[in-house]
Amino acid sequence: MTQDKPMVETISNAGNQVTNALGQFWQLLTSNQSKRAGIESKPVRIDQLPLYAEDNAPIAQKFVPEEPLPLQREFATVRIACQEEYSRVAERFKVVDCAMSQTKKAATRCNEYLTEEWTALPKAAAITVGGMAGFVLGLKRGPVGRLLTTTVGLATMAAFCYPIEAVDVAKTGRAHAEQTWYSFQECEFSRAFSPTIHSIPAPTPTTIAKTNLSPPK
Repeated sequence: MTQDKPMVETISNAGNQVTNALGQFWQLLTSNQSKRAGIESKPVRIDQLPLYAEDNAPIAQKFVPEEPLPLQREFATVRIACQEEYSRVAERFKVVDCAMSQTKKAATRCNEYLTEEWTALPKAAAITVGGMAGFVLGLKRGPVGRLLTTTVGLATMAAFCYPIEAVDVAKTGRAHAEQTWYSFQECEFSRAFSPTIHSIPAPTPTTIAKTNLSPPK
C-alpha cells in the first residue's frame, strides 16, 4: 500500500492541474464574450467616428521671417514703381491703341471691298478722289505741277484699286523702256554723236598686186 500512494498522488495532481487549466480557459472565454457584448451594445455617434479629424489637436507652428538680402528692399521699391508707371502709361495709350486697331480694320475692309469684283463705281470714285486731291495739292505749283500732282494722284489710286493690273502695266512699261534704250544705243544717230567712235578714222581699202596669169606671147 505504501508503494501505491505516490501513483495516486500523481494522478490526483494531474487531475487538479487539468481542472485548473479548463477553469482558466472557461473564464477567459466568458470574459471575452462579455467584453464583446458590452462593446457591441454601446452606441457610437457619427461625429465620434475616427473618419473626422476635428478632434485632432492643431499643430502649433511658428513662422520666422527671413532677413532680407542686401538691396532687396530697394529693388522691390523700384520694381513696384516701374509696374505702377507702366500700368499708368498703358492705360493712357489704351485709347490710342484702340483707335489704331479700329483704323486698321476699317482700311482692311475698304481694301477688300475695293478689290472685289463688280465694284467699278466705288473704284471710279476712289480714283476721282485721288485725282482731285492731287489737283488741290498742285494749285500753287503752276500748270505743270498741277498736272503732275493730278496724274500722280490718279495713278496712285488706280494702282490701289487695281494692283494686279498695275503690276502688269509696270512690267510692260519697263520692258518697252529697256527695248527703246537698247535700240537707241544701236542706232546710227547715237554713233554719230559718240566721241569715241567719231575719233577713229575710217579704214582705207588696201591695194593688192595681182599676178599676171596670161600665157607668154
